[in-house]
Amino acid sequence: MDRLVLLIIPAVLLLACVPEPSLDQTAYEPKLVIDGSIESGGFPRVVLSNSASYFMNIDSANIRDLIVSTAKVTVSDGETEEILTLKRDDDFFPPYVYQGTSLKGEVGKTYSLTVEVKGKRYTASTTIPPPAKFDKLWFELAPGKDSLGYVYGQLTDNAEEANYYRVFTQRLNKDNRFIPVYLSAVGDQYFNGQQFTFTILRGPENFTNVIDDLYFKRGDSVRVKLCSMDRAHFDFWRTVERELYVVGNPFSSSGNEIISNIDGDDALGVWGGYGVSFYAINIK
Repeated sequence: MDRLVLLIIPAVLLLACVPEPSLDQTAYEPKLVIDGSIESGGFPRVVLSNSASYFMNIDSANIRDLIVSTAKVTVSDGETEEILTLKRDDDFFPPYVYQGTSLKGEVGKTYSLTVEVKGKRYTASTTIPPPAKFDKLWFELAPGKDSLGYVYGQLTDNAEEANYYRVFTQRLNKDNRFIPVYLSAVGDQYFNGQQFTFTILRGPENFTNVIDDLYFKRGDSVRVKLCSMDRAHFDFWRTVERELYVVGNPFSSSGNEIISNIDGDDALGVWGGYGVSFYAINIK
């Protein structure tokens, strides 16, 4: 049984177990875990780690030991390429991220990722779709609450194409980064061409400490990031969140695999582009 330690931008995310035929921990072979993204108007960011056996004791020291810090990481848009630099970023734990400084994401372009480490090569490709837009954003108190509630966002889906969305929030002076909301990845298969309302539930900063409190509250100043993504990128997050939220129990599984878009032996994870729009709401 695997415990995949996947360093998800912008949080440390422990994926639910993936069942294997044997519980023999001595036979465990770690896999490279790739978490990479590029946003419209932003630089590429990639975190590399090794997966860990379910039986490994997970603490801050062990997680640091799983970081892969000696890789060559290259991103290209077909015309220009950049070798990313490993930098410290204290907004993340572990605080080590391969970052770009010159190649920015542009809507409509395709970006390839190449990771070379220990004589092996891993590749992936992603696109940045046009950003989606919220028609409106508002807050409502939850039933029976006098100060706690949820944020809602309404958008009009484009009927001429399949669309895939992901939502993040950041509470000013409380969260160091944008955090994926609860069940953050949504496809338009059930509302194609229609207006759709997102119920934006506050997500956990990381999945070592899943929160029960999904509320925002009066006095919060909340930034909301609405992202568009391509189908391969969406499929990864859809299957990850199914295991995290629907299955939940590490000794259980939906029986479905996590769908990765990484090519290469013994590798997992995602390289994904986002078309992004930003909003702010002051909850009074």
